[in-house]
Amino acid sequence: MMPSTPLIDIASAESLAISLTQQFVKVDTVNPPGNESALARLIGALLAEAGLQTTFHTLADGRESLVAWTGSANEGPKLCFTGHLDTVPFGSAPWSLSPLSGEIQGDRLYGRGSSDMKAGIAAFIAALLRHRETNGQHAAVILVLTAGEETGCEGAKALRTLTQPAFNVGAMVVGEPTANEVVIGHKGALWIRAQAQGITAHGAMPERGDNAIYHAVDAIHKLRLFNFHAPEDDLLGHPTLNVGTISGGLNVNSVPDQALFEVDVRTVCGMPHDKLLDELGAYLGDRVALRAKLDVPALRQEMRSPWIAHVSRMVSQITGSQNGGRAVSFFTDGPVLREIFGAVPTVILGPGEPSMAHKTDEYCNVSSIIAAVNIYARIIEAWERKREQ
Repeated sequence: MMPSTPLIDIASAESLAISLTQQFVKVDTVNPPGNESALARLIGALLAEAGLQTTFHTLADGRESLVAWTGSANEGPKLCFTGHLDTVPFGSAPWSLSPLSGEIQGDRLYGRGSSDMKAGIAAFIAALLRHRETNGQHAAVILVLTAGEETGCEGAKALRTLTQPAFNVGAMVVGEPTANEVVIGHKGALWIRAQAQGITAHGAMPERGDNAIYHAVDAIHKLRLFNFHAPEDDLLGHPTLNVGTISGGLNVNSVPDQALFEVDVRTVCGMPHDKLLDELGAYLGDRVALRAKLDVPALRQEMRSPWIAHVSRMVSQITGSQNGGRAVSFFTDGPVLREIFGAVPTVILGPGEPSMAHKTDEYCNVSSIIAAVNIYARIIEAWERKREQ
């Protein structure tokens, strides 16, 4: 049933999306510490007033993910929209405008999280409400808005223990920044903490010790020669690894008994991370202990999927650009949620500018937000027509 008064006194879905983006940017959800509850509760109240059922899932104090849906939980199939509530820190460089301003200058809406990815969330909500106003009832959708995505999809992983009835999800839109281009894949990420052990001794008598830094250096050299034995993926490319940090030793005149380094491994589909971690451990030997810090699977979809192909055509009609499907370098909650909802067709599609994510003076183009409202509205309408057939 529609509410007796307008949910928000804004004339159009496009202006609503812009206003919501500004409101969301003004809520500080920098991770760490996160504080996503403030934004989750704000959006939850908005959606509850619009007639959606809402639940909040605690990740830590002050940190919640929001799950909201229309109709009954198992009614469906539902179209799932997912996005994350947290943002990365502001950085050390000064901003031209406050990172929490949401100020608009020309076609740019500024603020941390504007592109990554509060504009995407705002645009989908506006499109959903427009559908309700136009059709007199809600579409069959579920929104999953997570905490802790920026630090390893922590909120999405916590949702594996959902206690409400199983949701019947038929397809998923991940609203990450793609400049409104259809993206169908990304590499997986496995971040590894490696610890080399040694025996301390006086630096003037190194033969009495066992230098952990040397063991770390030897291991890093071996990593540079590591062969994944994985064929190139025509969408995702080759798996890669990079040693990003290293530390060891307490003072110059002691043999260090510990050294640490961290490895960023990017994987393609068909590479189970647990097996890869075991393989790397065996390859490096017992001088170095490995532990996974972050583990997010790869995502790969096919343009021949009827739903994905249809979404691509609709996006091309609205934007005027060809959407043949491509991959991105960043990871998303998508593959984690597919473990929960099943291997449903999934696209990554949002108004944010990928080049602005995590940058000083981050912005999202207002015109892209408006286009995203229309894109999401078309996707919702097409989903409802398909369900009614």
